[in-house]
Amino acid sequence: MAAKRPTRRGQVALGLLLIAAGLGAVVASQFWKPAPRLPVDAVTAVIAALGIVFAGATLAAPERRPGLRAWTGALLVTSIALLLDWVAFGPGERRFTGSPGANAAAGPHQLREMSLRLLLAIGAVLFDLMALWAWMRVLWRRTAKA
Repeated sequence: MAAKRPTRRGQVALGLLLIAAGLGAVVASQFWKPAPRLPVDAVTAVIAALGIVFAGATLAAPERRPGLRAWTGALLVTSIALLLDWVAFGPGERRFTGSPGANAAAGPHQLREMSLRLLLAIGAVLFDLMALWAWMRVLWRRTAKA
C-alpha cells in the first residue's frame, strides 16, 4: 500500500517545529558543557542544529517559491557537509569503537581504524561535492532567470 503524502499544513507544522528545535539547540549548545567522556564540542552541536533548522526551513518554504526551497536545500546539504568535514578533518583525536562482531577477522586494530578513517573522509568529500552541486544549481537557476 502506498504511503499517503503529508498535507501541506502538516509539512509546514513539522518545518516550524524543526526550526524551533534547531534554534533551541543552537542556543543551548552555547551554554552546554559536555561531559569529559562525551566527544562533542560546541562547533559540532551548532552545525548539526543548523542542519535541523535548514531542514525545517525547506519543509516550511512555500511550494510556489522553488528558489527559496533550493536555497534552503543547498544550506541543508552544506551543513551536513560541514558536519562531516569537521568530524573527519577537524582538530582532535578520532576514536572508533564498537563491538568486534563481524569485523573481528578484518585484521589488526590499526588497519581497521585506518579504513574507518578513510571511509569517513571519502563520505565527507562526497558530501562536499553534493554541496557544491547544490550551490551550482541555485546559482545557475538565478542567472537563468536574469
